[in-house]
Amino acid sequence: MIRETTFAPAQHWSKPFVAEVAEIINLLKEHGYDAATIARLTGLPEKKLSEWTSRYKREPEIISTVPYPVWCFLAALVNRPNIHNQGKPLEVDARKVMRAFKPTAFKNNQQFEMPNAKEFKRIIGENAFTGMTIESLCETFQWKPAQLEQSLENGRLPFLNWCLVLMLCGFNIQKMLLNAHEGEITLV
Repeated sequence: MIRETTFAPAQHWSKPFVAEVAEIINLLKEHGYDAATIARLTGLPEKKLSEWTSRYKREPEIISTVPYPVWCFLAALVNRPNIHNQGKPLEVDARKVMRAFKPTAFKNNQQFEMPNAKEFKRIIGENAFTGMTIESLCETFQWKPAQLEQSLENGRLPFLNWCLVLMLCGFNIQKMLLNAHEGEITLV
């Protein structure tokens, strides 16, 4: 069982135990998504997935080294999106967000095409209709402002970070990334 305090905003977040990260990975595995498949579809390094769950059978209550943004991402894959905001996305027009990007911006890691700087500026910035700013994103996901700003300017935002931005806008990243499953993958 995963503690509810692990599904909290960053400032109140309790880092998960390795057993809790393993529980999410094992749940995905039960639906046909082994570590290699998860890595391929999401862009997470398979080695890191193993590192975040290492020794969970022998020492389940060791605190995992999983970063907060990755934990948000993994939680969303098992139907717990937007843990930073009690499960609520921003109130934005998702169709308007979709029109701001090419359809390839909404694919899994293998088929994904990174938006360019001009496209990013349509939804992230001081006057963006989404209300998302570099500062608000960094506060939400514990990102470094200078690094995020440079990534956006270069059109090289990490895939996981892009998925979290889409999740903030109300997109179901579970369905976007895990396209072979039937029904929802859910923690009980």
